[in-house]
Amino acid sequence: MRILTLVRTELARLTSSRMGLLALVALMVVPVVYGGLYLYGNADPYNQLDKVPAAVVVDDTGDYGRDAADTLLDDQRFGWVLVDDAEAERGVEDGTYDFSLTFPRSFSDDLESAGGDDPVQASLVLTTNDTNSYLSTTLAKQAAAAVQVAIAQQVGEHASRTLLDAVDSIRTGLVDADEGAATLADATATAAQGAHDLAAGSSTLASGAASLSSGLAELDSRTSALPGSTSTLAGGASTVAAGAAQAAALAPGIRTQLAGIFATSDVSPADQATILGELDALSGSLGRLSGGASQVSSGASALSSSAPALAAAVHSAATGSADLASGAGDASAGASRLSSGLDELSSGAAQLDSSLEEGVEKVPATTAASRAASSAAIADPVAVDQHAITQAQNYGAGLAPFFISLAAWIGIYALFLLVRPLSRRALTAVRRPITTALAGWATPAALGALQMVALFAVVTGILGLQPANAAGMLAFMVLVSITFAAIVHALNVWLGSVGQFLGLLLMIVQLVTAGGTFPWQTLPAPLAFLHQALPMSHAVEGVRVLMYGGGSLWPAVVPLVLWLLVALAISVLGALKQGRYRTLRDLRPSPLAG
Repeated sequence: MRILTLVRTELARLTSSRMGLLALVALMVVPVVYGGLYLYGNADPYNQLDKVPAAVVVDDTGDYGRDAADTLLDDQRFGWVLVDDAEAERGVEDGTYDFSLTFPRSFSDDLESAGGDDPVQASLVLTTNDTNSYLSTTLAKQAAAAVQVAIAQQVGEHASRTLLDAVDSIRTGLVDADEGAATLADATATAAQGAHDLAAGSSTLASGAASLSSGLAELDSRTSALPGSTSTLAGGASTVAAGAAQAAALAPGIRTQLAGIFATSDVSPADQATILGELDALSGSLGRLSGGASQVSSGASALSSSAPALAAAVHSAATGSADLASGAGDASAGASRLSSGLDELSSGAAQLDSSLEEGVEKVPATTAASRAASSAAIADPVAVDQHAITQAQNYGAGLAPFFISLAAWIGIYALFLLVRPLSRRALTAVRRPITTALAGWATPAALGALQMVALFAVVTGILGLQPANAAGMLAFMVLVSITFAAIVHALNVWLGSVGQFLGLLLMIVQLVTAGGTFPWQTLPAPLAFLHQALPMSHAVEGVRVLMYGGGSLWPAVVPLVLWLLVALAISVLGALKQGRYRTLRDLRPSPLAG
């Protein structure tokens, strides 16, 4: 009860005059004004970029630059204005435009040079002026990078579409080639079979030609003496005919002589008849022999006259048959080689057909629609499928944990411009330093809690932020405020006005180390250590958990409670120390008490 009494006494002191009340109200609204205005001003700046003036210049003689500029003008992510080079340069210099983006004259030609022998990298000209706005320069670089990516995607899609169309044409050619190779394989197989038959026939022909040549050679050797033999035969036959004719002519005379002889001899009539009969028969045979010999002589003469021509013909035939046999042998060998070659050709044609079939199978069949889809996927192969475990409403909601924590510190710091950390009269009169210390903290803690209630109402009601855990967030904001009150209170108890200054200095340090904007891991090592140690870092993390949802709150609550308890203990120690040494000055009434 004594603590409440001291708190009421302090509040009565602060509100005892109109000026005091106005001062207290002004200090109470400091965190509301700071946090509310800051979050209001930064609620969603990225959706207001269409108000940022930017110049776009198209010097490109082709279509790519004009198409890209039209896209920028239609998109209106920035306040793009189409101007010429001179106006763009002048506007960026005098602040009319925050930056300019120029498509050079050779932009399209350079893009298309990638398909030629002398490719040139196309470039965009980004002109910035940090005097206008450093963040505008950063945003301009992001815009130029986005244009670069979009154009690269467009060019990549066109190039990949051309490539896929070419691959489809190649596949069509492979299909035609495969069909031709199949026809060739069938034809060469048929030709190879015919060559086998030809080789077999050629071999038979060569064998027969060789036999014919051998027979004609033998005939030639045997008919070479035929002319002379037939001439001799004709002469002999003629002689035989003449001799037989003479002998036949002598037969009658001989018969007459024999008859005369028989008349005077003792030869019996029977024997005489036999001898004469034999002589008559011999005479007839000689006549016939003479006639036949004459015919033989005549035939032999004819044969003798024809024999040279026959011998020459046989010799010529023998020579020709030898050439025929040689040619037939060559033809047989050639037919064998042809058969072997056609076998290899047939095998090669079949392998070609098989390889082309495999090639056709490896090149997928496509349609115009599928090639368009594939080229789009090649140009933009990776899509980001963002899965947010927690997500802030907008840019302002993303900064809210930092500004709420900072506003809590500023509010407490401002209160100690009026609130006394210790009632020196109570410390001297009551002699209860612990009670006095806790009462000195309880007053700004209660006022700080009211500040957080007001700030929470502005953030959720006016600015429309929607915490995942509204009640928990309000309670945590109160914890943050009373913890900051304990810290600043301890500094004031021990060091007075110097402690108040240190409270300001500590706030500045925590502006850097709290990790409210960039991740705290980007801080230098000494500041990263302070991030882990100082209370505002844990305040920011706790508000994030309660505003966005997800994560655990205890890693933020436990350090803040420790800071609260340690700071209160330090305040009590300071009050105990000061309670031993009091002066009459401590008993004087405060001017603000009126």
